[in-house]
This record gives sequence, C-alpha cells and structure tokens, in this order.
Amino acid sequence: MAEIRTIIAVTGEDDRFEPIRQAAIARALAEHASLILYDIDAVESPLESPVPTEWSAEGTEEDLGDRLGPEELEAAGREAIARQVEDARAKGLDAWGWLPSDKSRDALVEYASREPAARVFAPKDDPDLDLGDLPEAELVPAGTRP
Repeated sequence: MAEIRTIIAVTGEDDRFEPIRQAAIARALAEHASLILYDIDAVESPLESPVPTEWSAEGTEEDLGDRLGPEELEAAGREAIARQVEDARAKGLDAWGWLPSDKSRDALVEYASREPAARVFAPKDDPDLDLGDLPEAELVPAGTRP
C-alpha cells in the first residue's frame, strides 16, 4: 500500500459531514499524515471567491498559500471550519483548512493532485462528488442535511 502523507476530508459548516471528518481524523492519526479540511460550503456563488483574490487584496496569494490555519479561516468568515481545524489539532494532528472557489468533483480531484501522497475522504452517494472511480478516495456515508 502506498504511503499516505495528506488526508483531504470534505467538510462543511454544519455536522452533516461529521462521519467523514471523524474517519479522516482517525486515518490521519494512524498514518501520521497532515489533515486538510476541504470546506465544500465555502463556495457561495460562482462569481465570488471564498478567500481574498488578487483583485481584492494585493499579495494575498503569497500570504494565504494552499493551507489555512484557524486565524486565516476566521478572517475569511469561516469560524465553524476554524473550530474543526482547532479540534483536529487538539488531537495532535497537523491540521489545516482549505476554501475552494469551486465545489465540483473536478476541482476536488485537481486540488488533491497537488498535495503530496493524498487520500481523499468524501461523502458516499453524493452525485456531485462521485469519487468512486478514484483509488485515492475513501467514501464515507455522510449525515443528513438539517
């Protein structure tokens, strides 16, 4: 089995992805891997970016990078994700968040391809994020939407 260095877990502002987060946390602990919580709720509009862009703030890309800590997540208005990152860090993980500007399957796959030795944890039976054909994906039943 290939080494896993990064776990990417689909998450959101509420608890509907809690089983996915917990499975990803357990796997990241077992593999001594970094955890990235991929906030699928960050995309509110196809015309808006969840983080400042080069148009809205000079030098922002260099400041933010690919992984966001609790402070950057809070500054971007993603307090729930910041708490999830803090909870994972409290368990001893190297945990981060990411706010995608596109919540499509292709965007998630492309993001994962840039991360070292990545494994993706995503919801099972989600037609928008169907990753069943990817060997790097683990599908977990998600909770129900409130």
